[in-house]
Order: sequence, then C-alpha cells, then structure tokens
Amino acid sequence: MARTLKDLALALLNATLLLLALCLFLAWKVGMTVDGLTATFSENLIKITPLRDEVAGLRSDLSDIHADLAAIKTQSGAYSAVALNRLQQKVEALETNVQGVQSRVRQLVDTPELLIDHTIETAADALTRSISDVAGCARPK
Repeated sequence: MARTLKDLALALLNATLLLLALCLFLAWKVGMTVDGLTATFSENLIKITPLRDEVAGLRSDLSDIHADLAAIKTQSGAYSAVALNRLQQKVEALETNVQGVQSRVRQLVDTPELLIDHTIETAADALTRSISDVAGCARPK
C-alpha cells in the first residue's frame, strides 16, 4: 500500500513536471512570437510615416498639375478644349484616389491600435497552429 502511494505520488510529480515543462515551452514560444511581432510592428510604423509624406508630396504635385491645366485651358492654342477637359478629369480622378490613400494612411498612423489588433490576431493564430502541431504529435510505433 505504501509503495503504491509512493508510485502514485511520483507519477503525479512526473506529470506535474511534464506539464510545467510544456507550459514553459509554450510561454517561451509565445514570448518569441510577441518579440518578433513587436519588432515587425515598429518596422511597419517606421515604413508608414515616409509613405504618408510621399502621398502628401504627390498631392501637392497633383495640385500643381491641376493649376497648370487650368492655366493652359484659359490660353488659346493648338490644344483642343475637349482633350484638355479629358486630361483634367483624369487628373481629378487621380487626385481623388490619392486623397483616399492619404486618408487610409493617416487613419493607420493616427490609430495604431488597428495595427496592434492585427498583430495580436496574427500572434494568436500562430500560437493556435503551434499548439495544434504539438497536440497532433503521435508516438512512433
């Protein structure tokens, strides 16, 4: 009876130590994933800021082109008014697209919690895949 209790206590201790080792391993994997995602997140923020500045520069260039087209339109010359109107419509459409891109970039820069939420979801998915990989392990026959 004493031997059986001793064996049960050792089995319980073994199981506890194995679970502890598994938990430590999973915590280590999560820590590594979070560190990698944090580095990626800060790199993405660094990449977004120049993109925002570049979009602002494009917007300024489009405004200059728009002003030049208006000046050409008032002049009489070899250009037809129809061709100038088509060109002006294309520039206005491009300007609208740039404004949309600029607002989306501004939203990402102003609300980094959207990027953080995406990072957390990605980490959770990676952790789920890691756990399912470990759970899918089978003893070799």
